[in-house]
Order: sequence, then C-alpha cells, then structure tokens
Amino acid sequence: MITVSIFINGNPIFTRSAVNVSKEDTIIQKYDVDDGRKILHARNDGAIPLAIKMLEGIKEKWNTLMH
Repeated sequence: MITVSIFINGNPIFTRSAVNVSKEDTIIQKYDVDDGRKILHARNDGAIPLAIKMLEGIKEKWNTLMH
C-alpha cells in the first residue's frame, strides 16, 4: 500500500491511497486507488511518478475549489 498526503500549514488537505493488486511480479504493476481508479505504473520509474498519478485524480476537484 502507498499513501500520499498534501499538507498546508500542518493540516492535511488531500490524501490518496493505493494498493498494488498485480498478481505477478512484472515491470508494470496495477494499483487500485481509493477514489476508484485503476492505474498502471512501471516499477522502475520509482515512487514519485506513482504518487503523481495518484494525485492527478484530485486535480479536477482542486480546480473546482479554486474557481
């Protein structure tokens, strides 16, 4: 499981979690994100690109809040 949180002034404003649901140990892994999305991630790319993919699911909601 991986969890990514964004804090502003010590207060969490967004959190996303994902679970690796891949059945085999392959380069490309499948994750179920807590917002219902399924994402693919190349393990060799590291955790940061995975975290970015996870957070992309909240971008639209954030833009809605900002306008």
